Amino acid sequence: MIKILDNKGWFMPAMWTGLVLTVFLTGCIRHKLPEGFPDKDKFAEILSEVHLAEATINQLRINNSRGKTTANNYYHYVLAKYDLTQEKFDTIVNWYLGYPELYQEVYDESIAILSEKQAEWQREVKGIEEQIERERKEKEARSVWKGKRNFFISLRDTFDRRIPFNIRVDTIDAQGYRISAFYQFLKGSRVHKPLLEVMTLYEDSTLDTLTYELKNTHNSTKAELTIGANKDLKVLQMQGFLLKHDTLEELRARIKDVEFEFLPKPDSLAQDSLNVDSLGVDAIEKRVL
Repeated sequence: MIKILDNKGWFMPAMWTGLVLTVFLTGCIRHKLPEGFPDKDKFAEILSEVHLAEATINQLRINNSRGKTTANNYYHYVLAKYDLTQEKFDTIVNWYLGYPELYQEVYDESIAILSEKQAEWQREVKGIEEQIERERKEKEARSVWKGKRNFFISLRDTFDRRIPFNIRVDTIDAQGYRISAFYQFLKGSRVHKPLLEVMTLYEDSTLDTLTYELKNTHNSTKAELTIGANKDLKVLQMQGFLLKHDTLEELRARIKDVEFEFLPKPDSLAQDSLNVDSLGVDAIEKRVL
């Protein structure tokens, strides 16, 4: 039994209990979700994705004059993901706006979700950037080309317009080598069958010559040769011409992004990756050369 001290002491607890129940029941009725509407947490998730979609739309419209269709498709994809039409989404938003305090809670939660997604996105971007940097270092460490990588060639040039090269690689234990570049022949160029040519000296003193017939076109076209990959013999030296042609012919051309690298043996790939990270590019180049 409850001991009653006096009338005032008995009525006060009953009054407060009734008030709490009234507020609780009123709150439940006031915020009772219509059937089919997402609850607070789900709606916060939806809002966060809609905000991301709208940001993407704005970015696409700024960067691409034809991005409007793509942007709208992405926006509707987000709605369809939650089985929502534009009309139903607007109806849900309007219902939540009718309860400002509830809507503020939803909005704050959606901002928190966005912040977490942004942090996750930044981690992913950082991982991608680190991977790109590792690959750049590995590629730089494998490079055996130490000269210019871009050339503009015309009849007035006094240097050897064939762009000769001579590279010793007898200290490198490689699976093979790859040379590549982009070629563009300009207006006024009259050259017959230009070639990328590489002559290779192997450890048994045999010589091998590989050529790539360049496309005589105004469009920039990539040419590539792989040397020694299918042989068990070690390569000692490679020499040749980036652009072999009859020097009496009229030539105007651009050569861009020259790359010449060794192809590591499969069992050394993992170790080379570790060495690049731990020693750095300069140390790797000294070891290779």
